[in-house]
Amino acid sequence: MIRSRCLIRNSHTFVTSPIFYANAGKVRSGYFATFPNLFSISEPHIGHAYTAVLCDTAYRWNVLKNSNNQNSDSRALFSIGTDEHGSKIYQASQLAKKTPKEFCDQVSSKFSNLFENLNLSHTHFIRTTDSKHSEAVQTFWKTLSSNGYIYKSSYSGYYSITDECFIPENEVEKRNDKMVLKTTSQPVEWIEEENYMFRLSEFREKVKEWIEKTDVVYPVKYKTLALDSLTMEDDLSISRTRSRLSWGIPVPDDPSQTIYVWLDALVNYLTVSGYPQKQFVWPPTCQIIGKDITKFHLFYWPAFLMAANLSLPKKVFIHGHWLVDNVKMSKSLGNVVNPNETMDKFTSEGLRYFLLKQGNPSSDCSFSWSSCLEMINSDMVNNVGNLVNRSTVAKINKSGEYPKVESLESKVKEDTEKLMEMLEESYEKCIELYNEMMYYKVIEHLMLIMKEANRVFQLSQPWKETNSERLESVLYVTYETIRVVSILLQPITPKMAAFCLDRLGVKAEKRGLADAKIGCYSGGKLGKDRGVFIERIQK
Repeated sequence: MIRSRCLIRNSHTFVTSPIFYANAGKVRSGYFATFPNLFSISEPHIGHAYTAVLCDTAYRWNVLKNSNNQNSDSRALFSIGTDEHGSKIYQASQLAKKTPKEFCDQVSSKFSNLFENLNLSHTHFIRTTDSKHSEAVQTFWKTLSSNGYIYKSSYSGYYSITDECFIPENEVEKRNDKMVLKTTSQPVEWIEEENYMFRLSEFREKVKEWIEKTDVVYPVKYKTLALDSLTMEDDLSISRTRSRLSWGIPVPDDPSQTIYVWLDALVNYLTVSGYPQKQFVWPPTCQIIGKDITKFHLFYWPAFLMAANLSLPKKVFIHGHWLVDNVKMSKSLGNVVNPNETMDKFTSEGLRYFLLKQGNPSSDCSFSWSSCLEMINSDMVNNVGNLVNRSTVAKINKSGEYPKVESLESKVKEDTEKLMEMLEESYEKCIELYNEMMYYKVIEHLMLIMKEANRVFQLSQPWKETNSERLESVLYVTYETIRVVSILLQPITPKMAAFCLDRLGVKAEKRGLADAKIGCYSGGKLGKDRGVFIERIQK
C-alpha cells in the first residue's frame, strides 16, 4: 500500500513557501534566522534556492499526480513571495537612502528573478506590501478581535531586535554583562509598553494535541522540535507602538499601533487563497518551512487559525539548513553562495538537481562546488544525457522510429531481466517517495535504473548489431527506460525531462503519471536531434 504522509490526495493542491524577508540578509519567514552575519547581504543565497525548489517540486509532483484526475473542481496553487515589513527593513532602507517601498521593490525583484531563473511554477508571488494583503491582515485582525481573542494591556519582556519578537525569559541569559539569546547570542533588550495581546495561552494545549495526535509534522523527527516550541505560556504581544515600528500595517481603528510583523507575514497564506473574499482553496495541503521558524508555523499560526475558526494546514514539512563545505555561511568568511552564480556555472537544472539530491530534509546539508560539478557530470551528463544521445543517433536507429515490439528477442530478454524488474517497481516506488517528499531517494532510485540501462546498452553493442529483431528489442527497452524515468523526473528536472521526451517524440498528452509504465506507449517518430541537453562541465 502506498502511503501519502506528506501531500494528501484530495480535490485541491495548495503548496506554500515561507515568504522571504526583504532585508535579504536575514530571512524572518524563510531561512537562516540563526546566522547573524548575513544581515548586510543584498542577494538571495543558496538556502533560499533550496526552499524554493523543494516547494516547486512538491507542487509539480501534485500536478503530475493529478494529471489524470477528471475532477473539474480540482485546483492547484503554489505561493511564494517576500515579507516586507518591520524595523530592520526600515533601517536598511534608510542606509540605502531609499524609501522603504523603493528598497523593498529592489530586493523583491531579486527574489522574483531568482525564482524565474530556477524555473519555478508558482501560481502566486505575494508581497506583504500589496494592498490586497493589507486588507486581508486587517480583516483577520478584526475577526480575532470580534471572537474575543485580542485585548490591550501593558506588556514587558525581553525583545530581540534581530528577530523582531519578544523572547521568553527561559530563552535568554546573561553574557559579558549583556542579556542575549541562548541559541544565537543575539542581544535582547527589556521593553515595557502598551500593546495589543493575543490570547495565545488558551491555545497551547489545543495546538499540542493537534501536533501529537496527527501526522501534520513531517519528517516525524521534527515533531519533538515542534512540541518543544510550545514553551511560551503567556499571551502574545501582536502589536508595536507606531513610534517604534512605523513600517508596517496599522492596527484597525488604532493608528498608534502597528500589527506585529509575524502576524502580518503568516496571513500571506490566507491572502493568496482569496481571503477575505471567497477562498479558492483552503487549507494548505503542504506548508514547507526551515526548522528555524518552527515556533511561528506550529504554534502561533495554528493558534491564530483556531481563533479565527479556520481549518488548519494538512502538513507542515520542515527541512534543515545549508552549510558550505560543512561550515556555516558567513559574510566575514566569504563563503555565502549566490545561487545565480551557481546557475551560471551549472545551469538552473544542474542546481535544482544537486540541491534535491544532496538535500536530506532530516539534517543540515552542505554545498560544495566540487561535489556539485561531479554530481552533474556523473548523473545528468554521463548517466542520462549520453544514453539519450547514443541510442537515438541515425547510425543506430536508421528508421528514426520508436519501435513497438510485442515480445523481446530472447537474448535481450535475458540481458534486461534486472532492468525490467527495476522499471516495473519504479512506478509505485517513486509515488511513495514523492508523497513523502524524499526527493533525494527518488533521484537515487531513478539513477540506478539509468545505470543499469547504460550497462545493458553497452553490453548489447547495438552499433554492431545486424539482427534487426534484436536491435529493435534493445532500442525498445532503452527508450522505454528513458521515457519512464523522464516522466518520473519531471517534478525534479522539468527541462531535462522535457528534452528527453521531446527527443523520443513523446507528445505532451502522453507525459502524465499514468504513462510512467512499461508497455503503455504505442511508439512513433523520434523527435528532432537538438544535440545534447547539458555539456560536460569543466572545473
